Amino acid sequence: MSDPGGYGPKVFEKILNIVDVGIHLIDKEGITVFYNDKMAEIDGFRREQVLGKSIFQLYPSLTHETSTLAKVLATGKEIPEKIQTYVNMTGKRITTINGTYPICDEGKLIGALEVAKDITGIVQLHDQVLDLRHQIYESGHKDKKPAGSAKYYFSDLIGQSPPFLEAVALAKRASRTSSPVLICGPTGTGKELFAQSIHNAGARRGGRSSPRTAPPFPAS
Repeated sequence: MSDPGGYGPKVFEKILNIVDVGIHLIDKEGITVFYNDKMAEIDGFRREQVLGKSIFQLYPSLTHETSTLAKVLATGKEIPEKIQTYVNMTGKRITTINGTYPICDEGKLIGALEVAKDITGIVQLHDQVLDLRHQIYESGHKDKKPAGSAKYYFSDLIGQSPPFLEAVALAKRASRTSSPVLICGPTGTGKELFAQSIHNAGARRGGRSSPRTAPPFPAS
């Protein structure tokens, strides 16, 4: 790289550590070569834990199909503005908007760059607004539901443990889609309550709920 105006690599590194977006750069082998302070804050890593490590060492839950960085390395095509939600190293659920781009030198792919904007606070505020709207809706409709309608709401789900709150957050995201939802768990863990809450938080809340219950699998 040329050195315009006398600015060396350390100056550019300092600038990239000041910006309020996460930056993760890998080489063509998927090894991290740059990782700025904001990305470390988002992920819950220390920079020294990340540099020189493969993305699959850092994020064991990712695969070549689910990792945007790996996809860009494989295809050479950018993936702009993809929303990603994951649990970071400290156990905090994070939602980011990622832009992932191929890095080329004289037409040859040499790596990939991911720029991540943390929108966790916005998503949490959105969920709080949805909860308030549902509570207001419930107060006027809860006793007017016809037979066969879903009667439980997210506000009826009570618990504070991290796994429970993570399950509720996942269910709220599911309620914002039109896709069928599969809920698995032992008998008595509240699957029906979650199913009805998802229905009542979705766009089809005014319609009839149609749950399907599968019999438990035998132990052997």
